Amino acid sequence: MGYRFSTALGIGLCLISGLADAQGGNDFYAGRQIKMICASDVGGGYDIYARLLARHLGKHVVGKPSVLPINMPGGAGISAASYLAHNAVKDGTALLMIVQTLPIVQVTRKGAARFDLAAFNWIGNMDDSANVFISTRDSGIRTIEDARRSELIVGSTSPNSIGGILPEVSNRLLGTKFNIVNGYKSGEAIDLALQRGEVNGRAGANWSAMKALRGGQFESGEINVFLQAGLRREPDLSDVPLLTDLASNERDATILSFYSGMTALARAIATTPGVPADRIILLRSAFDAAMSDPALLDEAEKSGLQVRPLAGDKLQEIIETMVKISPELLLP
Repeated sequence: MGYRFSTALGIGLCLISGLADAQGGNDFYAGRQIKMICASDVGGGYDIYARLLARHLGKHVVGKPSVLPINMPGGAGISAASYLAHNAVKDGTALLMIVQTLPIVQVTRKGAARFDLAAFNWIGNMDDSANVFISTRDSGIRTIEDARRSELIVGSTSPNSIGGILPEVSNRLLGTKFNIVNGYKSGEAIDLALQRGEVNGRAGANWSAMKALRGGQFESGEINVFLQAGLRREPDLSDVPLLTDLASNERDATILSFYSGMTALARAIATTPGVPADRIILLRSAFDAAMSDPALLDEAEKSGLQVRPLAGDKLQEIIETMVKISPELLLP
């Protein structure tokens, strides 16, 4: 009797385990499609990286699903984050490359943030390139000191975008004279405005993406980089100061370090809350494998894209810390 009960129990547990594996485990993605959502327009830095990952991620996910890139611009990334939180299927088939300013939105504009970034499951970050401040040759601005003496008109999509936030932080803490013009649809629209002479500067552009898209203009001197925000100086911008180099006191250093730290989210990928833990492990493992895939790295190099990945578990810790910061330290 005891033997039969133990045997039946063992068989039952095996069946339950097998069912769990079928529903949430290794064969879940077989025959399925993953949506790779990008919270910006086609052609920009976020989009370029999202599509690069989409081309290579599926072969590293057990079950080899197809990966479909989808653009969902709007509200400086707020619309896409809200979709991931409330509308996307919570099974690990929806991935989002976020806009890196969303932690600020969550901390300072709780009414606008219909999401909790700490509740998302973070898969990894593809690159932590610095965000750069650029000026055109005709602007006369070549250094940060020039920007403290003379006005530079910089284009931005919105006050909540990285291109709107960083020059405002610089004006308040470093005494620069950036005249911020918000309302451009995308980074590409700002670049066109630079070419037309509507604006003569831009802040917050991802350095790796800018090199890939506008490398010739930097080489010719048509566009100049005079300030960078990031965790470290870029090797090819070693003579360009970091925001944190210019802090005049400890409080300012704390604030500038927070905004500079957003580069840890520069090309960050998340999926919805509620995804089974084993599936998150699967996705993180696939992301890590894609980041060392020779085919992806070769394509990135040919496109002038930098790949400096951060693992999903580390990114999860960073996000959870960022959204706990005191809002008094950030821009109102």
